[in-house]
Amino acid sequence: MNLNVVPGTSRTEVVDRLTGAFMAIVDETPAGGSAGGAAIAVWQDGKPLLSLHGGEAAAGRAWTAETPCLIWSASKGVAAACTLHALQEKRIPLNTAVAKLWPEFAAAGKDQITLGQLLSHQAGLAAIDQKGLSITEHEAVAASLAAQPPNWPADGSHGYGARTFGFLLDEIVRRVAGATLGSYWERIFRKPLGLDLWFGLPAALIDTAATVLAPKTPPSPGPFTKAFGDSSSLTRRALSEPGGVLTPAVMNSPAMRAASLPSLGAIATADALARFYSLLCGSDRSSFFRDETLAAMRTTLSNGPDRVLIDQTSFSVGFMTNQHGVYGPSPAAFGHPGAGGSLAFADPSLGLGFAFIPSAMHPGALPGPRTRSLVAALYGVATPA
Repeated sequence: MNLNVVPGTSRTEVVDRLTGAFMAIVDETPAGGSAGGAAIAVWQDGKPLLSLHGGEAAAGRAWTAETPCLIWSASKGVAAACTLHALQEKRIPLNTAVAKLWPEFAAAGKDQITLGQLLSHQAGLAAIDQKGLSITEHEAVAASLAAQPPNWPADGSHGYGARTFGFLLDEIVRRVAGATLGSYWERIFRKPLGLDLWFGLPAALIDTAATVLAPKTPPSPGPFTKAFGDSSSLTRRALSEPGGVLTPAVMNSPAMRAASLPSLGAIATADALARFYSLLCGSDRSSFFRDETLAAMRTTLSNGPDRVLIDQTSFSVGFMTNQHGVYGPSPAAFGHPGAGGSLAFADPSLGLGFAFIPSAMHPGALPGPRTRSLVAALYGVATPA
């Protein structure tokens, strides 16, 4: 399968472009102190095409091919895949009411909300009403979300569940498969495939993870920044509860590295993440997913103004789709970004899985200049402004 969307270019040219763009990112943060590091990987048709790393995993410790790093909200795509697999195995369609699997969810007028609506951020549960819960209290958070009314009346609009989404997915997997989402991932995907991607890093690997570093520059002024500055806004509530402010220092703690946090806590190598997304292209006929499940992953269900991110976004069943160019020019691409610059996606038209994981964050929840430069290099197009 040809990798390029630019006629007359070769796979070697693609690798060269990506290598140059990646090394420019690494060179921006010279070694020493708290410079950070990064890794990038591309898999095509189930085989590695590119794997690069550079910089430091921690002060005085070089980033290696085995260095795992927190991927923040890029966790959501992997968690969504687990949820879809669990539903697929039980032959549960996406138009099923959530309350049929989770009876308590029917409270406060939510009895008609479907799995498809919940997975595409249309259920109105972007923010939790109950205050003071911990990010690690799954049972309490899930019970609170089941009991509360939606954040807005059902009108077809959507709002990104930055924290709540992982709890909702985890509870669905528990109801359907009788296992936590983290243990489902471990049994069905991680161990069989040998993937270095965890929802809860094993104790023996806690100290191998890269140290995540806070952005060195403030966020740019704009509607999202203004909304996040308002403690009463849906944006602020969605990005800060449950659990309060989760700084890099908090997320670097051994306890948080060991916690299973489907919304924002997966720790992975770029190779593992890219390999998994390559599998979601469906070109490998030993795929874990049926054709209809793979089709659902790339079929947009919600599109337009996002009530939380205050931007134009589009989602399928748990994945951000490419209606707004997050993954370059390919309309078939789908995946998920993570705060600070992490990005993972599949491009089924090329049988390709892509992953970029930096430890030094940039401001914002969506891809910044570094990440966009890599996607542009992949496809041989100009970097978006």
